[in-house]
Amino acid sequence: MDKVTNWTELMIGSLSAFGEKFMGTLPMIFGAIAILIIGWLLAKLISTGVRKLLEALPFDEFADKVQVSEFLGRANVKARPSALIGKFVYWLLLLLVFMTASDALGWSAVTREISNLIGYLPQLFVAVVFFIIGTYIATFVRDLIKGATSSLGISTGNILSMAVFYFLMVLVTLTALDQAGLDTSIITSNLMLIFGAVLAAAAVSYALASKSIMENIIAGYFSRKTFTKGQEIEVQGVKGKIIDMNATSVTVENGSGDRVVIPSNQLITSQTTIKKG
Repeated sequence: MDKVTNWTELMIGSLSAFGEKFMGTLPMIFGAIAILIIGWLLAKLISTGVRKLLEALPFDEFADKVQVSEFLGRANVKARPSALIGKFVYWLLLLLVFMTASDALGWSAVTREISNLIGYLPQLFVAVVFFIIGTYIATFVRDLIKGATSSLGISTGNILSMAVFYFLMVLVTLTALDQAGLDTSIITSNLMLIFGAVLAAAAVSYALASKSIMENIIAGYFSRKTFTKGQEIEVQGVKGKIIDMNATSVTVENGSGDRVVIPSNQLITSQTTIKKG
């Protein structure tokens, strides 16, 4: 009988303690709910005001000029820049409201994590702004190179401008990610290796393609001490008078009046006869 009495007293005591604790926390719960409702209304009101203010100012038109709207369209974002900033303000204020409500409830861990997130948002915002500005600069440089090469009649201008654009975009992206606090050292090192390999391959290809041209340039430099305009020469069965000399070749005019272009390298490597004048 005593055991039943003890169990009953223990249960009644537990329920009483729970009731007292629950009733003690009710004001905090109602206070947190009130903070959430009032904060949500204020966040909606302020974000709407910010959006309407930006719409009244020529903010969206400025975004169109710097091609921010075009960039957002490529990313499948259909909202206007003013609406995006309004949303950003809305969620920032909601985070502040959640932090205040969790602090009212005594949830220190939640408050600390939300505070860390709010502290990270300016860093993320700067990274996004830097990426947008960097994209605009890269686009401007691409269009500038494309226009300049087109006016000069360079056929590879489009390829060159796109190569420069993508190179700048890689730099802008890596810098933005680094600004956002992400470790980009591995990506940077791998990209530098790839970029170095591409440059090395291009250098080797260019060297092999220009080997004969360089041979003629060097031969043309040394042949100027031996050959001059007006000389009668014979090289590999071609006879004629030298009428022109440039960095890579010699032009001779034969007896029938035809002009023959002889690479300078042949004057050095082949047996060449200089006729007496």
